[in-house]
Amino acid sequence: MKILFLIFVLFISLTTYAEEEKLRFSQVFTEMPATSLKTLKKSFSKEALPAWGAIAGSTGVLIYYDEQLYADAKKRGRDWGIGNEDNTKAVFSLGQYELLRLPTDTGSFLYFLGDGWTHAGIAGGFMAAGHLSDNNYNFNTGVMLFHGMFVSTVFNQTLKRSFGRESPNVSTHERGNWKPFPSFKEYNTRTGSYDAMPSGHVMTATLTFTILAERYPQYAKVIYPVAGVWVTALGFQMTNNGVHWASDYPLGIAMGYVIGKMSAQIGKDESKTKEDLKTGWMILPTFNGILATKSF
Repeated sequence: MKILFLIFVLFISLTTYAEEEKLRFSQVFTEMPATSLKTLKKSFSKEALPAWGAIAGSTGVLIYYDEQLYADAKKRGRDWGIGNEDNTKAVFSLGQYELLRLPTDTGSFLYFLGDGWTHAGIAGGFMAAGHLSDNNYNFNTGVMLFHGMFVSTVFNQTLKRSFGRESPNVSTHERGNWKPFPSFKEYNTRTGSYDAMPSGHVMTATLTFTILAERYPQYAKVIYPVAGVWVTALGFQMTNNGVHWASDYPLGIAMGYVIGKMSAQIGKDESKTKEDLKTGWMILPTFNGILATKSF
């Protein structure tokens, strides 16, 4: 599936689209304050209340069933021959920090669907294809993908450290203990004890698909079904190997969707941005049901 999607990405990246003024790579960073502000403004507007209700409701239900869903995912992993362990292997490290881990089996391949390197590779592919073919539209898509990854990481890390929720594989309490605002040293030393919610992998995958659907709407009928399968497989495996509870996903998906919508607007006129940010719903299946996310 991943290889087929990458081939599809290559296909659309080599297609010619309407002319756009070429973005600067520096805008990945310089536009971060503006995108962050727009994200916060939309997230806490009146129009966002139904979305927050859906996120809170689905998260609450999943928290109630988290232990059961965790046990079920692990059983399915064993029954399907995937196993319950993370078998990604570090291939590049800097001191004690592992900078690149690659999959070695089916389970770790599914986990890698949400890895930052996977989505950075997609973004880099768009930039390279756009640059080599002198196609600003595709180059800009790559810039937007990188931009969204950086913006979403800031939000994600802020929330992870604020919630301080234990991952299933290191949990000391049923459904994981919550220890908000650990020190930086404590968080970096025992990351799994604090970084479960929200899921950064699910957020990044959702963000990538959202930006691609925004930029290439003529392929949305292909992009969104692939996104559903991709995020479902990723979510299952991260619960199977004890990295995330199922209830870590609704907020992660919503964040990826909204920040993806905002990131796809950098470099556009404000009037066009307002028109493009109309409220809408996206339905994504998960391994334990269906999740609806709303743009706001």
